[in-house]
Parts: sequence; structure tokens; C-alpha cells
Amino acid sequence: MQKKRGIQFFFAILIGWMALFCLPAGYAYASQKEADAPLSMDVSYGFDNTAKSDRYLRVTVLLNNDTAPFEGTLEFLTAQSSLEAYQYSYPLSLAAGEKFEQEYYIPLGVRADQMFVSVQDVNGKTVIRKRLKLGSEEDVAESYIGILTDTPEALSYLDGAGIRYGTLRTRAVFLDAEQAPDDRLGYDPLDLVIVSGFDLDSLSDVQYEALRRWVEDGGTILFGGGVDCARNYGRFAEKVLEPPYLDAVTVPVSLGGETAPGEQTGEIQAECVDVNLKNGSTLLAGEVFPLLSHTNCKRGRIVAAAFSMDAISDLCLTNPSSFEKLYTLVLGSDTVDELAQEDYYGYSGSYFSVQGLVNTGNAGRLPKVAAYTAIVVVYLLLIGPGIYFYLKKRGIYRYYLPAVTLGAFLFTGIIYALGVKTRFREPFVTYASILDTSGEEAEEATYMNIRSPYNKPYSVSLKPGYEVRPMTRSYYYDAVSAVRFTGEEEYHTNFVYQPERVEIKMRDTVAFSPNLFTLRRELEKTDAMGVQGNISYFDGVVSGTVKNCFEEPLENAALLINGKAVLLGRLEPGQTVSLDGKESCDYPVSYSYAAAQMVTGADQYEKAEIEDPDYLKAQERTRLLSFYLDSGAGRNPSEACLVAFSTRKLQGEEDFLADARTLREGFCMVTESIPLNREKDGKLYRSALEEDPTVLAGNYEAAYNTMYSGETAEAATVEYSLGSDLVIEKLTFETLSPRFSENPLYPYMSSFSGSMYFYNYETGRNDRIELKSEYSAKELSPYLSPSNTLTVKYVPEQTGEYGWESQLPRIYVVGRRE
Repeated sequence: MQKKRGIQFFFAILIGWMALFCLPAGYAYASQKEADAPLSMDVSYGFDNTAKSDRYLRVTVLLNNDTAPFEGTLEFLTAQSSLEAYQYSYPLSLAAGEKFEQEYYIPLGVRADQMFVSVQDVNGKTVIRKRLKLGSEEDVAESYIGILTDTPEALSYLDGAGIRYGTLRTRAVFLDAEQAPDDRLGYDPLDLVIVSGFDLDSLSDVQYEALRRWVEDGGTILFGGGVDCARNYGRFAEKVLEPPYLDAVTVPVSLGGETAPGEQTGEIQAECVDVNLKNGSTLLAGEVFPLLSHTNCKRGRIVAAAFSMDAISDLCLTNPSSFEKLYTLVLGSDTVDELAQEDYYGYSGSYFSVQGLVNTGNAGRLPKVAAYTAIVVVYLLLIGPGIYFYLKKRGIYRYYLPAVTLGAFLFTGIIYALGVKTRFREPFVTYASILDTSGEEAEEATYMNIRSPYNKPYSVSLKPGYEVRPMTRSYYYDAVSAVRFTGEEEYHTNFVYQPERVEIKMRDTVAFSPNLFTLRRELEKTDAMGVQGNISYFDGVVSGTVKNCFEEPLENAALLINGKAVLLGRLEPGQTVSLDGKESCDYPVSYSYAAAQMVTGADQYEKAEIEDPDYLKAQERTRLLSFYLDSGAGRNPSEACLVAFSTRKLQGEEDFLADARTLREGFCMVTESIPLNREKDGKLYRSALEEDPTVLAGNYEAAYNTMYSGETAEAATVEYSLGSDLVIEKLTFETLSPRFSENPLYPYMSSFSGSMYFYNYETGRNDRIELKSEYSAKELSPYLSPSNTLTVKYVPEQTGEYGWESQLPRIYVVGRRE
């Protein structure tokens, strides 16, 4: 027995020693580094160490140097959506005994679950390294809601709520004046910011600017109402509210939402404020005034609630569908769908669209096919019958082989010389820029593609001051060959940040393979920048003036107003153009490429003409404008979106490349949002789509105002909210222009054809109505509900063989405020 126990003890010792020596080298190395490092490092990230993939992550690094002065680099290694390793390197210089703390913003890829932070000395030796387990959710998509409130316990119902049948779950992030980010990128993980029961003026100027810039860059902010309404808005009030600011009154509040059979949708009495947003539109009507309204702020969205968020706590807890309805109204149904599938619709989802923008080049580098063909024909004739008969006639046929060899060398030189300008000898850059001059500051977004003609490491340097983010396609496209990121990989791309430049180093790349990046920066808006306008839009007619304030001409200029375009053509520097008599047409917002072709003139070409530089320029501009329209631009009914193309090439201080010798090709589009005057003689002109219609039956897309009309199409029944604050005088129906509906270039595009019915509130039946451009108040009398809703039933006829989608008429309301 003792012998057996001795043998077991021996094997236990042996296994223990084997386990010790067989540990991965990285574990022992990391422990040694932690113990022997001249520095100590502590790292925190996000909001309470939470991270959301495919967004920027705020990483705070604290370093203590207890020994001699230290020089080196601080490095962040993470995986992008393609699962390739990307590294971000920052110079580090610490005095003896110095404590260093700094925030960094690192972009994450889809489902990024870890990051490695390390310090290297000047010899490239790793001094200390830490692994951050980010803990991104993989099973259920999460929507982060930032909440600025003094009573977080009253808003706890906002955490863990299920949306879209549980495919999306909310996560509440409670903030205060100390925790609010100082940089716009600090808000990037958030899908929504709610301000309720909080004095927004308690934020510092830097924190306020960070929040404002985040909203303008595409964020959504919801302001609560109630008795704290004025405190909630703070400095935003002057920007977004129309005076006077009214006091709170008690009114009934119901958020709606789906309920189980027999269950009643909750209604409460709450203190509410009638909030009048500048250029606002109603999202949820109330019995007295709107309960929820919104307005656009550049690319972002500002939503105003009449009630405070804590007032609806019990309502949302009792009826979860009520909160889902509120959440969907605030963000928009399309945005909620995208959040639920962010792996597909996230930042990497734009990869192929951006690649199409900047995967081109200078058409002048294309080889002249006719010239090459002529040279080859001459060569074949010369070395064949030409030289043969010439030498034979002179009796020196023995020189035929040397003559053919000489001719081959000669024509090889000619071919080589002819192709000199078509070859690349160094990395080159193609780009497309969008300069938005709306508001107080100008913002420039540049989409850049870096390529190299050889398979070896290379680098390109950018000027400082740009926010640089890589754009890669999702690993889903290479799921078979995708491997898990472990941190032991060598970087694919390294961003080296220096005071005078940002160097992008790339390796392990295939020749001419695309490497896409997005560059963003803010510019000081000068008098010689932007487009000024005084524009009125009433009863389908656009009037007013537009002035080009730039010092260079603008080409292919157009005003886009939620499906209506006014083509302005070329605008000279300082030129003021009257909109009276300008060509206009109604375009389909669901076909952005067709709309872009109209603006750039690309629809005037019946076939591809790749040797025509004007044709190639029109195609490039069409792709960029289509990409811009796909982001939702030009759909705000309260403003006109001016788009035009700059004729100036980037140079000097405007150039984003640090090395002027780097070969680059690109172009720039200019955009400006101009407020619309939609009132005339005390009457208001408003789109019926400002508040999302309710789909009662059928297949209707509110974002594009289209319905399915294929072989098995069913009727679509849509309820429009025309505004309970208006006395309606007439409705106008605007249909697709023949330039699109009758154009052979777009056989798949068609206007609605079929029967249209209005629901009669007096008889309870649907009355068939003749489709025409205008309906008076008298004609509409039996079809309007007490709250001014109109229910329309569209019964389509089958469309042609190419398209199964019909463009419905765009409905506008003319009325007086009550």
C-alpha cells in the first residue's frame, strides 16, 4: 500500500513539474514583466469598464514611473471587423517619479472582445503589457442609453428593457457632471442620451461642446419635460426652442404600444409642457398638445418630451410595450432595426459603399487601347512580311533573324515608353471628401483609399488634427478563413501618432489591395465658405435666392427638399441665383442612385464612355452623392439640403497628406442645410410624413413612401397624422416626375397606379377616390378624424416585369394653426 502511495506521489510531483514547464511562454513572460517593469500601469475603459463593439472606446491609462526617466511608446492592439490586428502607437516620455494619466479613443471592430495595452522602450522591448477583457455581448444586441439625471433610481426601468421581441436589450448608463465625457467620441458607445431632472448647465463648456458635437454628428438626445423642463435644456434651449416657454399643466399621457388580448393600454395623468421646437415635427400627438416632437440638428436628432421620464416609470413597468413604443418613436423604426443587427449595419457595413467611391483613379492613366493595337499591328506586319520581303528583294535574307531581334527590342522599348504614365512606382491615395458648412462650424469627412503597387511594407503620413478611423469589411464575408484574435498577432496596420504627423504603416498587403480609412476634422467657418440661402417652400413651389460664398465655382449644384429637387447647375464665386423659374422635379428617395444621376447629369449618357473624362467625372460624383443620400440626407421636410461639387483641388494647408510628393487623386462635394420658410399669409405648408404614418395593413415603407406591388401584392392601408394643431384647408398629392417614371433607364421604377380609397368616418366604409393633385377641405370633411388623421387604402395594379415597388404620392397639408 505504501509503495502504491509512493508511486502516486511521484507521478503527482512529475505532473506538477511538467505543467509548470509547459505553461505558455506568454504567461510566464507577462508575470516577469509585471514584476520587473520600471513602470506600473492601471487601465480602465468605457463607462464602468463596459464596451460596445464597432464603436469608439474611451481608454484611460495611468502610469507610475518610480525609477529613471523613461522614453518609449504606448501601444494599443485590437482587432477590427475583419479580425486583422490594428495597432495605435503614441509617444511616451516620463520623468523620474512622474505619474501620467491620459484618455485615448480607440475604434473597435465588430464583436471585439479584448484589447492589449503595452509599453515599449526605445529599443522596441516590451516593458509591461495588460489584457483588457471587454466583455462585449455576443448573444443579444445591446443599446446603450446615457442618462443625465439627479434621480437615477426613478429611471431604473430604462435598464434591461427588451426591444423587438428581445433581439435588442437596453443598458442604462447613468451620468452626472463628473462622469460626462469631455470629448465627442466619449459618447460614441451610446445610442441615445436622455436628459430628465438634470441641470444641463452644470456641465462645463467642454462637456457641453462634446455633447453638442455628438448630437450634430448623428446622435439622438431626448429632453424630458414636466416641471424641470427649463433645467433640462440648459444651453440647448436657445438653440432648439421657440419662445415663449410655458409652464407645466396636468394632461393625460398614453404612449400606446401593442398589448396582449384583453389588456388595456395604460394612461396616466402627468405634468407636461407644450414644447415648441424650432422646425419641429410631431412624433406622438396628445389630447391637448404634442407629447413627443422632434427636429433635426445636422445629422443628429433632438427629441422633446412633454412629460418627465420619471413620470412614466410606472406606466412603462406595467406596460413594457409602452416603453418600446417610446423608444422606437425617439430613435426611429429604421434605426432600431439597424441596432438589432449592428453586426451587419454597423460601421463595417459601409465598407463596400466606400470602396466604390475611392477604388478608382485618374482616367488619364488608362492605357490607350487603340495606340497599343496599332503598334502591335505594325510590329506584326513589319517582322512578318515587311522585313522578310525587304531583305529577300535585296538578297540579304541571312540578316532576317538579327533584324527581327532588333525589331523586337525596338518595339519593346516603344511599348514600355508608352506605358510609363500608366504605371505606379510608389503608394498612391484616392479620396472623396464631403465638406459640410451647415451651422456655426464646418466639418470635413474624407474617405481615403491607400494602395501600393508592390507586396512589401509601406507607409503614408497624414497631417495632425484629423480623427482617423480604419474601415474594414466584416469577418462574416470571410467566415470560413476567419481566426480568433488572440493578441499574439503582428499588426496589419499601425497608426503612429507624432506631434507633427500621423504615420500609417501597413504590411502583409497584396499589391493594389484597398486599405480604406475615414478622416474627420472640424474647420473654422469663414466668410469665404458656405452657401447662403433665403428659401420658401409653399404649395409645391420653391422660391427665394441662393448665394455661393466660396471663392471657387461650384458645379452640379442642386437643392433637395424631401423628394423635390431644384437643379441650379454651375454657381460662380459670389453669385446669387434666383430660384424662380429653375428646373425642378420630384425624385424617388428610395432610389438614391437615380436621384444622384439626375443631379450630376449622368443620366444623359445612354452608354458607358470610359474615354470621355466628363462621363467618368459624372460617374464619380454620382457615387459620392448617392452614398450621401443613403445616409438620410435631403429627407428633412423643414430644410433644404444644398449639394454641389467643388472645382478646387486640395493643396497647401487644405491637403490632408503630410508629404506633398505622395500621389493622390480625388474630389470634394459641398453640402449646406438651409432652413425653409413654409408659411404664407398665415397658412402653413407641412408634409404628412413628418409624423411616421401608421401601417394598418399591407406592405408599406414609411422611410421611402413606397409599397410592394408585385404579383402577390395586397392593398396597403395607411393612417396619416396631418396635425391636430391645424385647421386643414386642402391636401396636395405630388407624384414622381416623368423624368424617372417614364425613363427607359429605370424600367423598375413606377408611380402608383391602381385604386385609392379614403376611410369615411361618417359611414364607416372606404370610399373610392379619384386620384388627383389636390383635395379641398370640403371634399375631405367626412374623411378626417377629430384629431386630423386620414386613412388611405392603396390597391395597386401589377407593375411591369422589372419592378415590384410603387412610389406613392407624397401628401402635403395646407392649413392654419388653431
